[in-house]
Amino acid sequence: MKIKSLLSLSLVSLTLAACGAQTHINQETASRIGMPAFMVERFLPTGNFDLNVWERMHRPGQPMTVYIEGDGGIIQTAGKDEFKKIDIDQNPTPQNPVGLHLASRDLSKNLAYIARPCQFIKFPEEKGCSASYWQEKRYAPEVIEGYQTALNEMKARYGTKGIHLVGFGGGANIAAILAGTRDDVLSLRTVAGNLNPAVDQNTVLAGDSMNAINYADQLARIPQHHFVGAADEIITPAYYHSYRQNIGQSDCIHYSLIQDADHTLGWVEKWPELLKLEPQCATVHTDLPPLPDSNYGDYYKGSGYNKGLTRSYDKGPTSTKYSK
Repeated sequence: MKIKSLLSLSLVSLTLAACGAQTHINQETASRIGMPAFMVERFLPTGNFDLNVWERMHRPGQPMTVYIEGDGGIIQTAGKDEFKKIDIDQNPTPQNPVGLHLASRDLSKNLAYIARPCQFIKFPEEKGCSASYWQEKRYAPEVIEGYQTALNEMKARYGTKGIHLVGFGGGANIAAILAGTRDDVLSLRTVAGNLNPAVDQNTVLAGDSMNAINYADQLARIPQHHFVGAADEIITPAYYHSYRQNIGQSDCIHYSLIQDADHTLGWVEKWPELLKLEPQCATVHTDLPPLPDSNYGDYYKGSGYNKGLTRSYDKGPTSTKYSK
């Protein structure tokens, strides 16, 4: 019995050491991305979590652009429809922090990147983290409240006025919720964005999880542009379809279907050019991006598709198919 206990303790110690070592490697990766863009790292306490932040603030009194990272390990370890099969005790820090890569290509004078709870923290369990916060509770009210606290702290610290939000992957749902619940958000952009987690019925989320589509009235008035990867098998066009339908009529919601882009690849090199497509409210109609051949068809039965609602209020030129 003692031998088994010792073996178990040794295994736990080795696992924790491996997680810590991997997080250190990922932190070094983040430094190589953020520092050349003159961004400075800090950890911002929000009450429930310490959020990893990279910032470059040069113009008080002007708006700031804030990027929110994707789900991290839960996406990069799991393939399509495999969310239940991954190790729920893994560290959520992304090996490829796409959100930070995108931020590093943004020339905004006031710029910030916020990781997701427990990402880039060497031992997350020591900071009040549990696996649930990068699994079923990743959109829990206390998570959203952490981002509200972070944005308020940044505004007070740097004296910025107004926020442009950019969300990657699961960070898109968080960014959209923030946009729908604040009065200082000037625009919203998303990249490969999970704009409605309820689309994938295989994803298990806590019952009190927050969803952007519940703030449709507010979001309909915010200029926004959503970038959908034509080759993305994780966040397919179905997510944007569902979000767009739930928001209803709006002249402020536009999209681009980006060729040669999947969930994590094909975005960074295109991002400076895509940033030139500024979110705006304009009345030009184009079709929604095509639905994939998948099991999502049943989700839309009776929802209004092919009944006069298949045309979105998207700006025509922004539906250009980009390729490098």
